[in-house]
Amino acid sequence: KQWYQRRVAITAGIEEALLFAQTELAPHGEDHPEVLAELEKTMSLFAFSEPENCPFGDLLKPSQKHKVAGELNSAVLESQNQQTTTNLHTLLKILHWSQDMLTQQKVSYPKMEDISSGIISNST
Repeated sequence: KQWYQRRVAITAGIEEALLFAQTELAPHGEDHPEVLAELEKTMSLFAFSEPENCPFGDLLKPSQKHKVAGELNSAVLESQNQQTTTNLHTLLKILHWSQDMLTQQKVSYPKMEDISSGIISNST
């Protein structure tokens, strides 16, 4: 009996997800075909008893989940007119750019060789 109840709950969740995709997400695919293609891949996971082993199983990997979470966070921050990247990330980009410019100009400077360990060398 527990198996049957669990299966009913899972099926209800799948039906709810499919209905949401059809009514709320699919209409956006008309204006953005790339969104529709991603939605179709994601919804195809429901067709497999072992979705992690299907052709689009990589969508279930933690790396993909982190990527989607990051994109979602950036979109939310952007919609609220807030900074989408951290100050540290921006500083690191500026550091790399500055070092590249100094190297191209053949300027001698203390170069950050390894950011994670803070190793600095004298650049010539």
